[in-house]
Amino acid sequence: MKNFKTNRFLTIRIGILIQGILWLIFWIAPAFHLFEEDNRWAHNFALPLVFITVGSASNFKKISCELTATIASFLTIPVFLGYISGISSTYVAAALLILNLLLYLIERGRKVELLVPAPRLRAWLKIHLLTFAYLGLAHMPLIFFLVRWNNPSAFSTYLPVEHEISTSSFNLMLLPLTVFGIMERYVKKVGKLQVSQIGFTWSMVMILVPLTSIFFLGQ
Repeated sequence: MKNFKTNRFLTIRIGILIQGILWLIFWIAPAFHLFEEDNRWAHNFALPLVFITVGSASNFKKISCELTATIASFLTIPVFLGYISGISSTYVAAALLILNLLLYLIERGRKVELLVPAPRLRAWLKIHLLTFAYLGLAHMPLIFFLVRWNNPSAFSTYLPVEHEISTSSFNLMLLPLTVFGIMERYVKKVGKLQVSQIGFTWSMVMILVPLTSIFFLGQ
């Protein structure tokens, strides 16, 4: 029983939640001076809020929350393409996180969920909504490397150049994490290894590698 309870917390959704919380703390505390010097770094407040929304909604397991998380996850596209400022996107991400939490508080006291689609659609949404949320997060590394990497000046109105090892390594490792996140919903094991625990471990490595780079290399 103890092992079962422990395994419940060693999941990708918990890993993403932890990532979002630590990312936000890092930019509120030690890295806040970078935002004060250049407010284009404000997207580092918006994106962790998106991670927190996706991670928390994955644990709430309510259609309304998962729908909110899916919408939030696709905020990565206008943010990483520099269509909206980091400050504006932070307000939007914060509003979606608050909505997610409010929906959960409302849902907790109800016997029937707020959103009750037809049975077939409900089953489909339960299976696939969070898959779309992970696909939303996957746009971060895809845009970062395929669109912004070789032409950062085109996005300089709202985004600084981000070629640091810490940023690059996080984005590089995020793509496999989203794959693990999608797999976790359909596949329990790969051989003798639990997909959830593989993904959780990977999500923790994603925290350690950038922090190690910042500590030892200063970037």
